[in-house]
Amino acid sequence: MTEIDPITGLAEQTFGLARLSDGTRVFHALVRPGGEVVDISDSFVSSDDLYEDWPRTFEELERLDAKAASTGTALADYRILAPTERPQIFCAGSNYRQHAAEMYTFNDGHYQKERLPGESDEDFYERNLEFVTEKRATGAPFIWLATHGSLVGSEDDIALPPVGHAHDWEAELTVVIAGGSPRYMTPDEAGDYIAGYTIANDMHTGDLFSRTDIKWNADWIAKQQPTFKQVGPFVVPKQFLSDRSDLTIRLDVNNKTMQNWPANDMIFSPEDYLAYASERLPVLPGDLLMMGSPPGNGGVSGQFLVPGDTVDISIDGLGRQHHRVVAEDTRGRSPYFGLPVLETAPSAQPNASS
Repeated sequence: MTEIDPITGLAEQTFGLARLSDGTRVFHALVRPGGEVVDISDSFVSSDDLYEDWPRTFEELERLDAKAASTGTALADYRILAPTERPQIFCAGSNYRQHAAEMYTFNDGHYQKERLPGESDEDFYERNLEFVTEKRATGAPFIWLATHGSLVGSEDDIALPPVGHAHDWEAELTVVIAGGSPRYMTPDEAGDYIAGYTIANDMHTGDLFSRTDIKWNADWIAKQQPTFKQVGPFVVPKQFLSDRSDLTIRLDVNNKTMQNWPANDMIFSPEDYLAYASERLPVLPGDLLMMGSPPGNGGVSGQFLVPGDTVDISIDGLGRQHHRVVAEDTRGRSPYFGLPVLETAPSAQPNASS
């Protein structure tokens, strides 16, 4: 990859797409390395306009990049919003081997039911890693859905709700989907319907996942709180990222690196996931496909986000995110239901690591 611009985090000789607000209106923009902003709303009013016919769009974007004048206002003087409007959000589960094995080993709740009596963390981890290698990696992609109500931009505050305490991070490479995709695609076909890539933090509250008052294991609403899906700042066209092996996902909490992992170290590729999605549900232009988290989340270390923290995320050439962590302003209201019902068998309690 070419040199990374220090202002935007974009690679030189590329550009990114952003949704910006100047306080009076919201518009789609082309952002050049260095921070020049080109208003493209005359050509692309909405995300549907931008992503519906991606080959035509990219041709027009190249023309605008070459000839269009900037707004004259620096990127820093705009508010950067989530890059697409009201997308469906498809989220990959357990898509990095080490992260999956760590999650099955260290997360509380139903995960611990698989632990043998007296089994150490090390032995439990090795069994889980074997499961990931022999079962997970030879199975099929796993998708769960997130709501666009949880979306915020790359510099917005993360508001922690008063329910639960295990507020955890998961930095992820994210695909933005182009329009026109058919049903029942193959992975080879699916690559044609990737428009570009962006950054996401797929947060959750770990102690809201497991409950014993229902027969299934995970309550995915634990990942849907307002502000828990931070996306952006840019969508970088796939034409600039032909080799995903160049990309590294990095997340820092309070300037300490917690995640630092090759983005391409996935069990199933974006093309695999997009093909799988086309068999299960409608896929629309501007939808987001979050590709799963590499290792390093708080569930392993026992460190979770609290008000006063800062979170910084980057992926090479895709820009950077920076967030303050604050307590949610509940306006004097308090939760009615609170934490879920969870009964843990004594034999399922983890032993301390040796």
